[in-house]
Amino acid sequence: MDKTCNLRWISVVLALTATQAAWAENSSVTIYGVLDVFAGYQSTTIGGQKTNLSLVGNNGEMTSRIGFKGKEDLGQGYFAAFNLESGFDPSTGALQNSYRLFDRQAWVGLGGGFGEVRVGRQNTPMFNYAGNMDAFGAATYGSAFNNFANWLARVDNDISYVTPKFSNTTVELHYSPGERAGTSVGNAVYQLGSQTQQGPISFATAYLRANNATNTVSVTQLMAGGNYDYGNGKVYLAFFRTNDVISTTTGNALTNPAGKYDPSGSVVGNVAGNYHNVYGLSLDYRLTPALSVGGGGGYIQDSSSLDRNAKQFGLILNYDLSKRTRMYSVVSRLVNENGAAYKMTGASLTTSQALSPQAGASEFGFQLGIRHMF
Repeated sequence: MDKTCNLRWISVVLALTATQAAWAENSSVTIYGVLDVFAGYQSTTIGGQKTNLSLVGNNGEMTSRIGFKGKEDLGQGYFAAFNLESGFDPSTGALQNSYRLFDRQAWVGLGGGFGEVRVGRQNTPMFNYAGNMDAFGAATYGSAFNNFANWLARVDNDISYVTPKFSNTTVELHYSPGERAGTSVGNAVYQLGSQTQQGPISFATAYLRANNATNTVSVTQLMAGGNYDYGNGKVYLAFFRTNDVISTTTGNALTNPAGKYDPSGSVVGNVAGNYHNVYGLSLDYRLTPALSVGGGGGYIQDSSSLDRNAKQFGLILNYDLSKRTRMYSVVSRLVNENGAAYKMTGASLTTSQALSPQAGASEFGFQLGIRHMF
């Protein structure tokens, strides 16, 4: 009797082991992350006084994070996928957002020959494309494109569809329902994006519209740009446009990334019909396989009667210690005009790491950092 029971248990264990082995062959889970810290310095004028800030900061070139992504082969060309990603401060170990465990991404999807459908908290096409339009990766104090353009980075309750690649081109559609009774458009967010690679030319464009709860106010944003690979480096072009009306609530989207201009304040005004454009031009050059230099500038144009424009110039030096570890150094100068008060924020989501210049004041910034990816 005991032998029979033992044999049955052995059979069950072997069956489970075989099942797990078969599952493991058809699926994979990857743990990945970024740790980015830097020594920083900023100098500007606040309250009529020259003000300096020295700090050990985080999220210079990239936001520090840890993530989990997986993919399972469902057979017949179909697959399931997921991505969970959380930002954190490596200097303290604290979560980037204390009210969210996975503040950066949290979605699950199904894909196949038809493309891929994803549901959950997702990056916007603008966030995904911006780094390919800027020699600074749309980050660091040196990136005018990052400091001036306030694209929405992520959206909750997002339903997206990404087409299969055709002629080295993909198109994606996003819709986030407002989840409000009695309306299908209040708090809704709509997005369209496309990117292509044609020889040495990479180009992308994206559009976003985010409604407030009553659909009386909408944030509308447009981004376009790309790069040209000339062999030893790339030349980058970037354009961004947004209206200057941002409600206190814009549905499931973040109202305004911290550190960027705030249309509800006195920078460009909160007037219907006004907008601002951001233009960026930059390039990089590989001196050796491990060492590269880059530089560029940008300009923000305010269409309102305030005419609060600004320009910025920056330089960056990258040295790759390995495929995963990089040292970087950035120097930049931002010039505010006509009472504008833009600031340097880098990739940080918090404003505590950036000085806020007084109206019309210029700003100088320097970073020396290290970034490790795993």
